[in-house]
Amino acid sequence: MSQAAGYKTEILLQSGTNELEIITLFLQWHDQTTGAVSRTAYGINAAKVRELVALPETLTEIPESVPAMKGIFLLRDRTIPLIDLSKWFGYEPDQSPEAKAKWVVIVTEINGKFFGFIAHGVDKVYRVSWTAILPPPPIISRYSSLTGVCLVDGNIIQMVDFESIIASIDPSMVIDSEAHAISVGPEGTQIEKAVVIADDSRIILSQICKTLERAGYRVVTHADGQDAWEYLEKLRINGTVQDEVLAVISDIEMPRMDGHNLCKRIKENNGYDGIPVMLFSSLVNDLALHKGEAVGADDQIAKPELGQLVSRLQDCLRRFAA
Repeated sequence: MSQAAGYKTEILLQSGTNELEIITLFLQWHDQTTGAVSRTAYGINAAKVRELVALPETLTEIPESVPAMKGIFLLRDRTIPLIDLSKWFGYEPDQSPEAKAKWVVIVTEINGKFFGFIAHGVDKVYRVSWTAILPPPPIISRYSSLTGVCLVDGNIIQMVDFESIIASIDPSMVIDSEAHAISVGPEGTQIEKAVVIADDSRIILSQICKTLERAGYRVVTHADGQDAWEYLEKLRINGTVQDEVLAVISDIEMPRMDGHNLCKRIKENNGYDGIPVMLFSSLVNDLALHKGEAVGADDQIAKPELGQLVSRLQDCLRRFAA
């Protein structure tokens, strides 16, 4: 059993609890001003981690790659790109023998692809509520690779946007909404209603919107599940949610309220009967699929499957109309 798998046997959660498991990692680096050794803590959703392995002895370099890309290595017949997080964040790492002895590769699966990230050590696993994770200020989120910040046991944990790092390195991970333009659009009275979208990534939110709008849908966007839920509840209380909302499409990982919890709340309230909920995320693996089914998601789509979004939305709407 891998080290990460051992973690997960202890931290499996029920679906829709608005909680996640964070594996904390750290980078240890030299402060160029003072020369002192500093340590910064980061977090990754345990659902994205497949295992922790030692630094590979053999690497194959990739020509013309970014400095953070160290090369590729072989792990059980699978070729995995290796990314140095300290290089990505611009740190000068502590390379003392004592420090390097703790270095580890975090093997992740994101959007169906495997990537390895070099960290200078792994600390603890925490179970936290998404409500405890706050989005970074807009001026930071626009230029950084962070999706949120939380305080755990008195320590500030910065949640890394691994998807944006990968998209910057691997062009195949960038979703091209223009290439997925679909002419099949809303039918009949569907055009009078809006698709409500919740996603904390501005890039992904924009890509989903463009894809749906090119197909003729009207969209209403929200930066996280909490914002979307408050919007939906206001409509429900006013008695207009059925007249104004066609469907809900939600990311899974979001500050304050995740997609599983949002879906569960919608499905448990009869006021939203007839409104399909689709989960659109990089976490559509076996565990995420099981959790999505448990909270009643009507469909679950991986982000690389953006080209199927419109047709699968129409499939959901037809099932509800039958």
